[in-house]
Amino acid sequence: MDTTKSRPPALDTSGSELETLRHHLRHYRTRAEQLQYALDHRLPIEQAKGILAERYRIDVDEAFAMLRTFCRDHNLKIHDAARALIDQTSVAPRRVAC
Repeated sequence: MDTTKSRPPALDTSGSELETLRHHLRHYRTRAEQLQYALDHRLPIEQAKGILAERYRIDVDEAFAMLRTFCRDHNLKIHDAARALIDQTSVAPRRVAC
């Protein structure tokens, strides 16, 4: 996904104004879908990093490295591993330390 483009590609100026507007609408609708997909996949990764950082008392960069290494070693997509970690954590009993 190329996130650097924010304008639709140039159109042939011989087309009608309505066709130009439709072209722009398609472009921005596609862009919105791409951004939503990226957001949907990034949030679980951030949550998993936080879980690992808290669990192992490491910073989030080390947590990401741990998650990435695990995924490479087990041929998993990082988003799938993150979701599994979140789901596992949400059903586990919570311990509170004072």
